[in-house]
Amino acid sequence: MTHGAEVLNVFMRCRKELERFARAAFPRLAHDVDDLLQEIWLELQAKVASADFQAPKNCESWLRMLVRSRAIDRLRSMERRILYSLTNKKDLDSETPERDEPIDTGPSPATYAIEQERRRRQGLLLSDVLVEFCRWCEKRPQRLGIKEAYERSLHGQSPAQIAEAMGVSPESVHQWLHQAREWVRQRVTERDVERSVFLTLYGGQ
Repeated sequence: MTHGAEVLNVFMRCRKELERFARAAFPRLAHDVDDLLQEIWLELQAKVASADFQAPKNCESWLRMLVRSRAIDRLRSMERRILYSLTNKKDLDSETPERDEPIDTGPSPATYAIEQERRRRQGLLLSDVLVEFCRWCEKRPQRLGIKEAYERSLHGQSPAQIAEAMGVSPESVHQWLHQAREWVRQRVTERDVERSVFLTLYGGQ
């Protein structure tokens, strides 16, 4: 058995365990775990096909780290969509993804550390607000449409796509998205005592 085939075999053998790990570690992605693991499976197939691929010594630990890394990427993408939905900015997919390392080499290490800490707090705040929003929607059956429409928008669906998928009018979708964004915006305003989110949204103005 080649090293590449061994990695794929371990992934399939550990898939259920990786599912449990992802759901426990990233509850916000509970409904996306199957898609997440499928993407990782396709990524692994491409990796092992490379001539310079070397199988890790501890394949199971490596796969867990890979799942963790890709899950964090998804959460960051969702959080960026929340930020952009608050300002109704378009063309999000053309934005440069966030990176763990600074792109601009100009700022000092101290400045970069402060920025990273601000972004960490920002991510935690947005995560908490999104959980509150879901709970608010789930208290009333009539709000479930708002929740589904907003979640679909955070996953990149356009209002037209959301309307078709949910079997409702585009006008209803636009109304739901507006209501969801205003709710999130108001909650962020109340919770963002350090203005960490609004520094990102409005450049510190």
